[in-house]
Amino acid sequence: MSATNTLTPDPLTPTTLTPSAKLYDTSQKIGFSCLLIAQAFFVSYLIAGYGFTGLSEGVSQWNRFNSTAYVAGDYLGNAMYAAHVLLAIVMIMGGSLQLMPAIRRKYRSFHKYNGRLFVTLACSISLAGMYLLLSRGTVSTPLLHGLTAFSGIMVILSSFFAIRAIRNANVALHQRWALHLFLAANGVLFFRLFIFAWMTLFGTLGINTADFTGPAVIGVSVLSYVTPHIIAQLIWMANHENHVLLKICISVTLLLVSAAFLIGLFSLTFGIWYPTITG
Repeated sequence: MSATNTLTPDPLTPTTLTPSAKLYDTSQKIGFSCLLIAQAFFVSYLIAGYGFTGLSEGVSQWNRFNSTAYVAGDYLGNAMYAAHVLLAIVMIMGGSLQLMPAIRRKYRSFHKYNGRLFVTLACSISLAGMYLLLSRGTVSTPLLHGLTAFSGIMVILSSFFAIRAIRNANVALHQRWALHLFLAANGVLFFRLFIFAWMTLFGTLGINTADFTGPAVIGVSVLSYVTPHIIAQLIWMANHENHVLLKICISVTLLLVSAAFLIGLFSLTFGIWYPTITG
């Protein structure tokens, strides 16, 4: 399964680039690099937290990380949660490899079969997540639940259209839908990074901590689950229409997103992930 070059461009551009083109190219590489770093920390947390804790202390101790992770007697729900979390480890690592041009060019067979695995895991995890959302619920409002479900639906739809495109030998369309799939599959990670970046910078402004509602939570949810797809479409437009002003706006946006990723990752790691695992 291929992915677009928008986040990791192939080194085929001329050696002499305009300042705006250099900014555009660099901002995409920085954004993707920051996301890779965040994914590495997230996967480490899942392995150390859910993986090692489940093996050494039993899955009932998963409630240290999420109060609804384990429910006594709910065998189907517990199995769904385990699949949702543990399969995510493989999916996250495999999905990032799909976006790397060097791997796509040199290891076509790996790219093909890893893509099939990524699609299978992404859809399975999304279905499990939507089941858990309906059966166990979570804090916040129906609107935010709907935005979370939208991300899962986008995973399934993007998978369908990406597969259909490549079967029709439409590589360009396949790449576009593959990128949407990758963004939708990382929606939960985006939300965690952005919400902790917000709280680091602004505290609980716009957040009702009693039930995790408020305008800031809604804004971050839209930013995490909807906005990435809009940015992906704008990048595609900028690449094909060579719109300089649009490229500059996208570059600034990606640099701001990269900064938010790093701020949120720092806050998450030392405020939640590390203390929870070692506590």
